[in-house]
Amino acid sequence: MGRKMMSRKKPMIFLGLTLVLFASLYAFLQDSMAEKPSQQPAKNLHQPVLVDSTKCIATKEFMRANHMRVLNEWRNSSVREGDRIFVAPNGSKLEKSLNTCLGCHKNNKLFCFNCHMYANVKPKCWNCHISAMESP
Repeated sequence: MGRKMMSRKKPMIFLGLTLVLFASLYAFLQDSMAEKPSQQPAKNLHQPVLVDSTKCIATKEFMRANHMRVLNEWRNSSVREGDRIFVAPNGSKLEKSLNTCLGCHKNNKLFCFNCHMYANVKPKCWNCHISAMESP
């Protein structure tokens, strides 16, 4: 009696597996044939702003003591909140970007590295950004 039951269930199992296979294939094909979004950037994405990067955002003394706090605040507000413009106390607008800093300090490729080696700290900036030492 056990063999008769198994022989009756085989076609049903095969039919069930076939239906699952076709349903999966149909879903895959529908997804791949769906209209792709246009390659134009969305309007709410970061738009370049004319900024004055020839001026530092604060005094040399302040930046020596607080540059990591400033960079962390910039990262959080620009990446997480979309606020990419810093208005300095003198009214000048600067983009909240490591490139703003490197705009003035790129002349010396060892600018960051010398201080960090002296202070024996390992910044995480280069986990996401291309190191000035690696750029041409």
